[in-house]
Amino acid sequence: MNRHWQEFTADVSWFVKDRKRIAVGSLADPGSWRPSPAFSALFPALAALLEAAHTSPVSVGREQYVLFSWESGRSIRSWLARPPAAAAADLYPAHRTLLAEFGGITERAGEFDNQWLNNTTESLTLSEASGDAGFIRDYAWFFEDVPGGIPIDLAAYYVISREANGNATLCHRVHGDVLLFAPDHAFRHVVPLAGCPDYTLYRIKGAPGFVEWVEAVAKQWMAKCVRGRRARK
Repeated sequence: MNRHWQEFTADVSWFVKDRKRIAVGSLADPGSWRPSPAFSALFPALAALLEAAHTSPVSVGREQYVLFSWESGRSIRSWLARPPAAAAADLYPAHRTLLAEFGGITERAGEFDNQWLNNTTESLTLSEASGDAGFIRDYAWFFEDVPGGIPIDLAAYYVISREANGNATLCHRVHGDVLLFAPDHAFRHVVPLAGCPDYTLYRIKGAPGFVEWVEAVAKQWMAKCVRGRRARK
């Protein structure tokens, strides 16, 4: 039995509840996932984090996943990821590079406080990125006092991470700049987008763009998962 999968399902029990035909492969040692030079150059922290992970292939019905897992003291922390996928040309180019080798995060186990994936449903996946930011129109009344209303082109942005409470991290398709739409939050690492009221659009301190956001998330998990160990080369 794959011990890392057992730890994952103990923490994320809702993922396997009432599901049938679950198959889990053997646990591979760190270093079994290896990034391309282009991926490592663009996302050095994420590449090091994933390379330091154990990996396990998982299938749930017709759905395929990879469990990335890290032994951290007595804890096992993990990401359940989609397999790599070819992305549409309308996604930000760095995101397309990422998806070609890492399919994004669907579930997490062994989570900890003060990291940006808390309470998210999916992050960086192709399915999450398939739409645009048009859902913000449902909150148009928030912007009634903003000249011109909602101050961004909603079709130009798509979601890279979404929370169950409606908060969503957005990426511009061409320029890669990142915004957070947060109608329900108590974050301290954000500042309102110029001219926007509270609980609407924000910039994220330290993560103005897609690459910076991805690398910030990877470093948050690296600090808890790897703890100074060097990723296997």
